[in-house]
Amino acid sequence: MLAAPTVGSALRLSAAVIAAVNAAGFTLTALSRSHKLTDLTGTSAFIASAWATHAAAASSSLSSSSSLASTLFKPTRGFALACVVSAWGARLSAHLFTRVLKLGKDERLDFLFPAENEPGLLVGGSSMFPLKLAGFWTAQGAWAWVCLLPVTVLHGNPTAARGKLGFLGAACVAAALGFVAVEAVADSQKNRHYKDPSKKGKPCTEGLYSVVRFPNYAAEIGVWTSIAAAAASAPGVLASAPLAVVASPLFTYALLAHGSGIPPLEEAHEKKYGSDAEYRRWKREVPRLFPDVFKVLK
Repeated sequence: MLAAPTVGSALRLSAAVIAAVNAAGFTLTALSRSHKLTDLTGTSAFIASAWATHAAAASSSLSSSSSLASTLFKPTRGFALACVVSAWGARLSAHLFTRVLKLGKDERLDFLFPAENEPGLLVGGSSMFPLKLAGFWTAQGAWAWVCLLPVTVLHGNPTAARGKLGFLGAACVAAALGFVAVEAVADSQKNRHYKDPSKKGKPCTEGLYSVVRFPNYAAEIGVWTSIAAAAASAPGVLASAPLAVVASPLFTYALLAHGSGIPPLEEAHEKKYGSDAEYRRWKREVPRLFPDVFKVLK
């Protein structure tokens, strides 16, 4: 039987795995000067960390009569949350990777790369390649580590991680998977909108976008809030690291509502659709992030 992990050792393991995956992604991106691996690698780090910390918690209960596979895939709390993170990561990475393959690049990341006629590394100029790129990948790793804190803390409490979900935990896991599905629907609706020639130059205001203006971001907050609640439902987890457990949904909300999520999109929308009467009505009447429950049920 291996030594049982602690919250501290689980946090260090998560940081090491995330750093390794993102370092590999940075190296390949810097050498290829391509945007295509960014989101694919970034989301893969979430999955790798969740399973690494789950494996550490599960392995501590190994006995001579049990195999690692049977222990790793036993339907426990830790296994369930690793699966939720995998479902979220697989869905998001598939969506973003397909999009960047179709577009050829992610224009939002152009500032991290030098112009085509600038050779070599450390060329200076506005891109400061690859220094800004390294900073971006470091921030991407920090994002993964913070978002995964509830899962990591759960796995740092191996007795809780190896326990059954229970009713509350199962409800939170179901909610998280439901929010992943909402994200998929929102992205699908927007894709269909932009493919429709009759809606060219018009904002997407139908479907989930008629309920809130940024349903994918609302669902993203819901995913990490549900994951945090599922982890917190396990005995002793919240008490062992309360700030770490609640940091994930708070950080996700701050990042999306006030950081790199909604603000730049709203600015882009204003430039693109600001003179459109339908856009102004939609922006005035439809909530930004959280739906008006009474209006929806009316």
